[in-house]
Amino acid sequence: MRIEPFTLIRGRHPFVTVEELRRDSTLLLEPKGDWTGPRFEGSTTTSLVEKYCPKERPILECGPIWGKFTEWLQNYGYRDVRVLDFADMLRWGDRAKMQFAVTDFNKDRMPYADNTIGSAVAWGICEHLENPFHAAREVARVLKPGGVFVMAIPNVFHIVSKLVFLRRGMFPRWSYGNNHISILPHGVFEKTILRDFTLVETRYYKPFLHWLGAKAKYLPANEWFSDYVAYVLVKK
Repeated sequence: MRIEPFTLIRGRHPFVTVEELRRDSTLLLEPKGDWTGPRFEGSTTTSLVEKYCPKERPILECGPIWGKFTEWLQNYGYRDVRVLDFADMLRWGDRAKMQFAVTDFNKDRMPYADNTIGSAVAWGICEHLENPFHAAREVARVLKPGGVFVMAIPNVFHIVSKLVFLRRGMFPRWSYGNNHISILPHGVFEKTILRDFTLVETRYYKPFLHWLGAKAKYLPANEWFSDYVAYVLVKK
């Protein structure tokens, strides 16, 4: 039985806290072969970063896990890369060309002054947090006025997700088999995240009907048929 990006020990409560993960390194999932992990292969959309995040400004990556996107940033020409995670699990990227720090996004103050970061990204992080609202406020604090925050999360609104919730009262991407706990339906997202940000683009991607194989690519990329959604947010 597995939770991503962590391994769930049978008999333990299905949600694993940051403190538990730090105490027990056997809960952390290690990369195997060419698999770069759920962050990079799942929720990451590099085209949004290319479009909205200037290379000449500092960029903050929240929750890199093994650092494959960190490596992409460096290879793509970003020179001032800041990286935060709850533990040091980096396997990719040049450490000499980044600033890495350990931070609990649920409660810690990010180690940057106000209005100093040009852009920030969080690929599939918020659904794992006990307090995603604190994390979003901290991102808003450290971003420069007009700075961009690209935030990707699983799409809770696709048709299968809605049907499963009607039957079971549980969204399939927030099941007992993973470490997802925080859900941001439209109303909550608007009342919390959009207090500090203006939404400038919503990108739906990755069809959820994987059993269709190659046919899944013909599904429209929208709220009804996509597995992930990314929000491009600009600090007010």
